[in-house]
Amino acid sequence: MTFRGYCTAVALLVCCASLVGAQRGRKPATHTVTIDAVSFKPATLTIKAGDSVEWVNKDIVSHTATADGAKGFESGALAAGKSWKRVFKAKGDLAYICRFHPTMKGRLVVQ
Repeated sequence: MTFRGYCTAVALLVCCASLVGAQRGRKPATHTVTIDAVSFKPATLTIKAGDSVEWVNKDIVSHTATADGAKGFESGALAAGKSWKRVFKAKGDLAYICRFHPTMKGRLVVQ
């Protein structure tokens, strides 16, 4: 290996180590999904594994955030003015609905 090749390899290793360290040092974030006018806003939300999502019901009727599958989740009934929060540790693409209003659809992408 030439000196230039050696320096390039070392620089690449340093950059990769910096990126991994930055991701490990990242603090989990909390994201908000607002439930209003019989819809989830935003309808699609992309988060990082370890982040949490809080669904806040600003509508005048009760709603749920209910996902299907093994990685599913269920908020239970959220009355007007109430909220529910969950941490998402596993990566995945989760579609969800309101059990009371199945035309209300949302999507959570955990990277």
